[in-house]
Amino acid sequence: MPIHPHSFVAGALLVAVALASPASADWRKDMKVLRIGIVAGGDAAYRLGTLEPFRVYIQDRVGLPVEIVPAPSYDALIDAQARGDVGYALYSATSYATAVLRCDCVEALAAPIAADGALGFYSVLLARSNDEIASLADAKGKRVALGPADSVSGRLVPLQAFATDGIDPKSYFLSVATYPSPDAAVEALLDGEVDLAAAWSSLTGSAVQGYDFGALTHLVAEGRLDMRQVKIVWQSALIPFGPHAVRFDLPAELKAILSGALLTMATTDPEALDAIDRLGYGGGGFATPDESLYASVIALVKSLGD
Repeated sequence: MPIHPHSFVAGALLVAVALASPASADWRKDMKVLRIGIVAGGDAAYRLGTLEPFRVYIQDRVGLPVEIVPAPSYDALIDAQARGDVGYALYSATSYATAVLRCDCVEALAAPIAADGALGFYSVLLARSNDEIASLADAKGKRVALGPADSVSGRLVPLQAFATDGIDPKSYFLSVATYPSPDAAVEALLDGEVDLAAAWSSLTGSAVQGYDFGALTHLVAEGRLDMRQVKIVWQSALIPFGPHAVRFDLPAELKAILSGALLTMATTDPEALDAIDRLGYGGGGFATPDESLYASVIALVKSLGD
């Protein structure tokens, strides 16, 4: 399993041990400040403001000044952590995989959990419910809608699955069309423009409501999709949420304190959790990941670079 069932208890014990250690002051004197890197987008000041409860929460627990460092892109964030300019970074799954492959200097400290307990989501291919397509084997000669070039669930993961199954999309399908979003791809399917559409979903919760979160969920909520209109004919392996990652060379005691702080955040400081986890499907807190959780994403990113 990619989550340790006793993560919350273990995290609290790690914090207790760390705080009791007489050597705890040494690394604090050496580090002076913990820098946490984030991708800030176009409004760094606003992003830093919203993250203030999280920054204060981490600072109070590590006993060291904490600075949030904005980066304009994930590439810039990866470079900053590889250089050691930031010791801790918030990544998407694919940017974390890129960081692992680029510098082999980072490790996933904590993985976000959705409110329903999910560690991630799935890429899915949909067909109309009254069509005879039930699998990829039935899709030969059909029209497929994929997402834009950088869409993980809408394009990259399905294309990797096709390659694994020995499917050359150009010759296997009648056509492969690109749409700007999963919503647009699903609507093209409903309009009869294509026979298969790539989307993403938690695949947890009520199927009638489009599951707990994902493209199907809000299409149903907005009245643009009735789940009786479609069926899932293929789903990927789990695509995990992006982790909070640290450099290998951070002090072990500091990593233990940070892990415990994240694992207990949902119960000890919901405001800090809300500040760092504002996605509509978030709110579940954090779990301790093992290496297997991000293995498929690392393999995907590696294949794109080969």
